[in-house]
Amino acid sequence: MLSYKRKSRLLDLLIAVPASMVLLPLIFVLAIGSAISFRAWPFFTQLRLGHHGAEFRFIKIRSLPATTPAAVDKYELKALTNTRFGGFLRKFHLDELPQLWLVVWGTMSLVGPRPEMPCVAATFAPDFVAARLTVKPGCTGLWQISTSSVGLIGDNPKYDLVLVDSESVRLDLWVIVRTPFHMLGAHPVRSLDDVPSWVRSDALTAAMVAAA
Repeated sequence: MLSYKRKSRLLDLLIAVPASMVLLPLIFVLAIGSAISFRAWPFFTQLRLGHHGAEFRFIKIRSLPATTPAAVDKYELKALTNTRFGGFLRKFHLDELPQLWLVVWGTMSLVGPRPEMPCVAATFAPDFVAARLTVKPGCTGLWQISTSSVGLIGDNPKYDLVLVDSESVRLDLWVIVRTPFHMLGAHPVRSLDDVPSWVRSDALTAAMVAAA
């Protein structure tokens, strides 16, 4: 029987490879729009913490002015002036699409804890940081599609802890299906109780109880 990690990698390749090819024209068009809007190179990279704490270059389509400080958090971002196009990219999370390339490469997974900057991760509880680094970071996850995503990752750690502890392909598939709807403005996950019963394996149920 395949381990969860092998199943997760197979799922990543089955979805990310065709998705990255299909979405390449859209990424190209959005990159041109970003270059015009910000008068700067349209792809933005930043050091983030990956599997086992290895740092990697996290890539996004530029959605903020080039003068924006690299280490600014999302609370500070709300006070910054942005262009209409940049606001559009961020509202629908379209700036995140190039991360599919990192999934194909194997640096990230489709589902996992969102990778964080080292300086921000240093403000989280050490045990929480250590748990998150035992798996690959993800393009989406329970926290990313929850109401807690308006804040910082460390403000509500239970979503990432459940994701890490459960090792559930069913949960991963449910998160993947929910993500496009979340991007389009559908109701986010309000609590772990929103995870449907058919998704809840024994491991997931145990992780949810532990996080409660």
